[in-house]
Amino acid sequence: MLLPPERLEHYTTNLGQHLQRLATSIRDYQANKALKTPQIVERANRLWELSQRYRLVKGTNEAAANALLAACQEVYEHIYRSILELVDQLANVSNQVTDFEREFQTFIEEQKDGRIPFSLNEFVEWLEDSLSSLQNQAKYLELHLRQLHPKLLVGDSTLEAFKADLQLPEHLEANISLGLAKIDRLSKHPLDL
Repeated sequence: MLLPPERLEHYTTNLGQHLQRLATSIRDYQANKALKTPQIVERANRLWELSQRYRLVKGTNEAAANALLAACQEVYEHIYRSILELVDQLANVSNQVTDFEREFQTFIEEQKDGRIPFSLNEFVEWLEDSLSSLQNQAKYLELHLRQLHPKLLVGDSTLEAFKADLQLPEHLEANISLGLAKIDRLSKHPLDL
């Protein structure tokens, strides 16, 4: 049984708006991450340099060691705040995904004939996969950031792992870009079968 026209219009409007907000939030996240990545890399390199200096003077010159440790901590805090801001943005995207899925589920329950727009169903899967990839990247960044803590004496391999985690693999970046293009098309008519 098809939904009455006013209910169909309600879901078309709501789901389309959810999709547009999601696209905007994901693009904002990507833009913010692209803006912050060079700064984070620069600060990570600086942290490594300072920690190497700290390692050299630790035990021989306490005043210099304390000054270097304080400088390391300051750089570390900048990196930490940048990563935390990205994590917060992802939490916002995750909340929007939950809102979208809730609205989509309500639509499915109300649509008694079981017909679900294939493109919308496919999009939900893409959304979950993309969000999971971005959240995994953020978790690895947090993990490697902890290993960059000044008191742990940063090693070269830890720094390289951290910098590598700042970049998503190309196939995931391409998948996210393709999905965003689909959102633009799908948000206009989300319930087209």
